[in-house]
Amino acid sequence: MNELILFFYFFIVIIIGILSFKKVKNNSDFFVAGKKAGVLQVSGSLLASILGSSAIIGSVDFAYISGWAGSSLMLCAAFGLILLYPLTNYIKNFKGYNLPNMLGNFYGEEVQKISSLLIPVAWLGVIASQIMGAAKIITILSSFTYTQGVCISGAVFIFYTILGGQLSIIKTDFVQLIFILLGIILTFSYIAPEPISETVPQFINENFTYLDLFIMILTYSTTYLVGPDIYSRLFCSKNEKVMKNSIIVSVCFLIPLAYIFARIGIYGSQIFESSQVGKESVLLMIADKKLPHFISFSLYFGLLSAVISSADTTLLTASSLAAQVFLEDLKSKKAIFITRILTIILGIAAVIISLKMKYILSTLLLALAVYSGAFIIPVLVGIFGFRTRKEVVISAIILGGITALIGKLYGGDIGNFLAAGAFLINGGILYLGNKLK
Repeated sequence: MNELILFFYFFIVIIIGILSFKKVKNNSDFFVAGKKAGVLQVSGSLLASILGSSAIIGSVDFAYISGWAGSSLMLCAAFGLILLYPLTNYIKNFKGYNLPNMLGNFYGEEVQKISSLLIPVAWLGVIASQIMGAAKIITILSSFTYTQGVCISGAVFIFYTILGGQLSIIKTDFVQLIFILLGIILTFSYIAPEPISETVPQFINENFTYLDLFIMILTYSTTYLVGPDIYSRLFCSKNEKVMKNSIIVSVCFLIPLAYIFARIGIYGSQIFESSQVGKESVLLMIADKKLPHFISFSLYFGLLSAVISSADTTLLTASSLAAQVFLEDLKSKKAIFITRILTIILGIAAVIISLKMKYILSTLLLALAVYSGAFIIPVLVGIFGFRTRKEVVISAIILGGITALIGKLYGGDIGNFLAAGAFLINGGILYLGNKLK
């Protein structure tokens, strides 16, 4: 029965993609949904994209280990969006389709080309983390293996993203958000009456220090302040008012969700020993062992919706950016065709990574750290009018990204200092390069 419902769910998603395919009349429709989206569509898509499996499962698992620190992921996301709010005054009149277009306007075509190449490489980890989450849920809802789940979910993501582009995504995200919130709220309502132990670690503790919080703000919050997926949602807005109101709505949801995810993780820490959980997600264990069937089923489909809504956004973002390596811009007649080809290539690459990687949250945070170390400062200072030579910006992007990558791979406090140092290296190169011109 579960398998039939699962296939029906995927069938509906694909049908929406087919219907959207028929409505794609031009490049603007495919890449920014015609710039006609209202507050419900943009805020729904923002939230659905933010609430991927890595964010939800990662937050709950983190709370299982570190108590109230599990709320940090969503709080940092909300903080990033709050910082983004005043920037809408600067990006409201942007005529391009994505973030590398902005970099091209700031620093030249070569910078646009290299960012269009490097961001999709980093984003493969983000896409893979969503496919990994989908596969784990599919194995619970059906008799499929993890490998089969990866292939099935990857195929669905690729197919309906190819069909309708942003029109598909904007339409499905709001519906998927309803499934996500329903599953989470039902789960929270069921476990909320359970008392909280006084021994639960506070927000700052030995597993989550002030340094860890600082690094999370640098490498996670900043991807909401200057992030390709976030900007791709905002660029679908029909005007600045929609942008601003959509950010406000998203923040108003993220803050209580931060508490809810942490509370669910703390509940898991009180009923499961670490030996029972092992490498499994504590959220999925709660669903399997403690929730009534209807609530657990709602949660599974909510998580599956979370995965799909994030994966399609990141996949289209990555493929449309990569298309700019071969084109002057996405207004070219060949842009949609090339983007669709690259969606297949990058989607398959993400599927392969999903089969090789083991941990969802670490895969996501590694990708975001590399992106933030390379691109946050060049985009941010560019928005405020900073300009310098293309060679300087390219050097800053490459050295900043490499430093962040080394830091995340090394780990520990030294790794955290390296991740923070990536921003100093990036910004220092931009400053000195501008002075020495």
